[in-house]
Amino acid sequence: MLFGFVPRICWVFVCRGVHLVLDTAYEVLATYGLADLSMRRLAQELHVAPGALYYHVKNKQQLLILLADYILARAPKSMSEEAEPNPEAIRASMIRRGDLLFSLLYPIRECPEVVRLSLTLHPRELKPVVAMAHEFQALGLGHAEALRRARLLTHIALSLVEEYQTLPLISPQEAVASGDVPLIENAFNRYRQDLLSAIDTMMVVQEPYTQDA
Repeated sequence: MLFGFVPRICWVFVCRGVHLVLDTAYEVLATYGLADLSMRRLAQELHVAPGALYYHVKNKQQLLILLADYILARAPKSMSEEAEPNPEAIRASMIRRGDLLFSLLYPIRECPEVVRLSLTLHPRELKPVVAMAHEFQALGLGHAEALRRARLLTHIALSLVEEYQTLPLISPQEAVASGDVPLIENAFNRYRQDLLSAIDTMMVVQEPYTQDA
């Protein structure tokens, strides 16, 4: 087919490729939820044949991994920056990273689940996790234990976001604080208290965790 006769939507798809796929996948996730984020639905939204997607994305698993990176890339760069190698700076950095994660994921349900998949399969490829692992190493932990705690702390943060996303649906009275505190502010305050407890626990360094296995 000659260049001039290629339908405009198809040519945009060819040129932008995976970026357009991820833009659209994010919109489907935000609007309809993870259950509707199928390759067929994505192709329908892009006005292309389902087979055309596989030129850019091998399967749905790879799509979700790329989408997790896309979601995290929307955060400020400070989310992946490492703190100065002292406990106070590291604690402040982990709190700030947790705050940014909440702000990024809370507005759209099932975003935490997408990020969790990438965390489970490729934790070393997520920049915030790598930065946190380096911070744990600076506290004196061995390499393997530092990565383990960075991964666990991220899992905890994701679970807390999911909990406070779901709470208004299953227990509206529990989700609303006394007074005129907005729902999202109440959720954030409770999330932060829980995360602070997890951070302070994770920052305790003792044998045998200072040595690599």
